[in-house]
Amino acid sequence: MFKKKYTCLMFGEGKNDKDFIYALSGLGKFEYHTQNWHFNYGNAHGCSALDILKECNREKTGAEDLVLCFIDLDDLKHDYSQTWEVEKQKLEDNAVAYGIIIIWFLDKLEEELSRVLGEGYKGQSISREAKNNIEKFINSDLWHRILNVIKECENKLNLNKKS
Repeated sequence: MFKKKYTCLMFGEGKNDKDFIYALSGLGKFEYHTQNWHFNYGNAHGCSALDILKECNREKTGAEDLVLCFIDLDDLKHDYSQTWEVEKQKLEDNAVAYGIIIIWFLDKLEEELSRVLGEGYKGQSISREAKNNIEKFINSDLWHRILNVIKECENKLNLNKKS
């Protein structure tokens, strides 16, 4: 059996986020681009962005090559309406200190799905939406934001092995 070279924890804000991340990573085209990766999943329970980041940090085992934390941007904008960009930067700095990369859902997961699926999104099962609309997902900004981080990390890890 082929052993995956790298491990990634994908941590979502809540159960819907985790379900979506799990469904997205199970798509054949995603698996093709991440064939050297093994993914683990976790989620917080709809708390503040800082709490989600802390939960993600607690979930890490230390064996991961990459940790991605998915956070909705709308709560940050709501909680810090005048200074949300400053708070976002503080969270990203904390994430770097923890060895985590934040993938921001532009506003929230449901908004991202509406952007990806357009009028076709009816709020149905997230995993069903991902499976039924593969082409829309693989051409979306969200897809590229996630996959680019994974591929960049893989390239760095491969370079480190060669040197």
